[in-house]
Formats: sequence, C-alpha cells, structure tokens
Amino acid sequence: MVKKKLLTLAGVVGILACGACFLPELPQHTTPPPPPVHIWLDGVQSIRVEVANASPSHHLDSAALARKIADAINEQSWKTKVNAHVGKQAEGEDAVLAITVLSETAVPAKSGRLTFLIKDSATLTRLDGALVWRETEAENWLMQSADNEGYAEATWKFPGFLNQVDNQLSARVVYRLLYGR
Repeated sequence: MVKKKLLTLAGVVGILACGACFLPELPQHTTPPPPPVHIWLDGVQSIRVEVANASPSHHLDSAALARKIADAINEQSWKTKVNAHVGKQAEGEDAVLAITVLSETAVPAKSGRLTFLIKDSATLTRLDGALVWRETEAENWLMQSADNEGYAEATWKFPGFLNQVDNQLSARVVYRLLYGR
C-alpha cells in the first residue's frame, strides 16, 4: 500500500514538474488592432459646407442644415482628421461640400400612415476644381410618421421635428461622404 502511495505521489510531482511549473510560458495570442479608417478625400482636411433648398415646399432651413452637417463632420474629426465650417466662418478650406435639397415629401405607406422622404444631391469639390465625391438624388427615408396626408403638412411645424430631420439627414450625408456608404 505504501508503494502505491509513493508511486502516486511521484506521478503527481512529475506531472507538476514537467507540465505545470517548468515549461516555458505559452505565447499570448492577441487580436491585432483594427485597421485605420481610410477616408478617401484626396488630401482634403478642411471643408466649407454650403446647403441650398431647391424643393418646392422649402420646409428645411438651409443655414440650420449646413450647421448640422458641419457639426456631424467635426464629430468624426478625431478619426478622419477632416474639419468643416459653414459659409462665412470658413477660412483656408481645401474643399467645398455643396448640398442641394431636391424634395421634401410625405409618402403614404401601406399601413395608412405617412413617412417622410428627403431627396438631396451633394458634391465635394476641391478648390482647384477637382471633384472628390458626388451623390445624386440620394433618398433619405425618415421614420417619423403621421396618421393621414392632411396631417403631413402640420407635422413639418411640430416643435423639434425640423431639428430631428436635420439631425438624421446630416448624419446620413456625412456617413456616406466619409465612409462611402
């Protein structure tokens, strides 16, 4: 019985000595850092934002939307190294982002409710005239809904609705500009 105990003890000491204590440390497998964000703006680091509203209804304020778009670009500047300014504030910009709101419409949905569609076109042009980025007639569907078509016109006048539209539209335009989606 003593022999079996000694043999078991020797086996445990051998396993600990060879397998757990004296082997070199295993290499740590870490995931590599994500690749850097690639912004293909051809050396553009400062953008002047200009917005025009060519829609028949003119619900959106061009100046307010331009400020929101510039703010959305500046929120990404820590990653992109691209800054934006609006109109007269701009100095020393490399390019101009010109956005035209083409239409602001309420569209009936199958459920009998309305959704809002904002169409815009945008170009980013360097000061030397080179076209850096363009999108034409981009459709921006807004999730705000109204119960009937007569209610749509009143919805544009609700407090905060235009601010919500500006926020959603600016986020979408800037995302497509900076990340190509």
